[in-house]
Amino acid sequence: MASLTLFVSNLPASASSAGLEELFSEVGPVKRCFVVKDKGSEKCRGFGYVTYSMAEDAQRAQNEMKQYDGRKITVVPAKKKILKQKQGSKKGMHFCV
Repeated sequence: MASLTLFVSNLPASASSAGLEELFSEVGPVKRCFVVKDKGSEKCRGFGYVTYSMAEDAQRAQNEMKQYDGRKITVVPAKKKILKQKQGSKKGMHFCV
């Protein structure tokens, strides 16, 4: 099964969630989109995530999206990360994308 969420790297410090969504919406409807920012600042850390509703749109974006504001970007399927709770917690593991 194809991933619906894409990891986008090599974004400029000026990248915004709105700008990323606008760019990736050219391929198809974006379900969720955000750039990861430094704590306490609006500066992009250089990567973000884009989630589509349809796997076909995610696959097409992976193949077609090569630049953000003239800068070469890398677009790959996001990997699921397992987050372990602190020892002694009553809850199990959490999954995030």
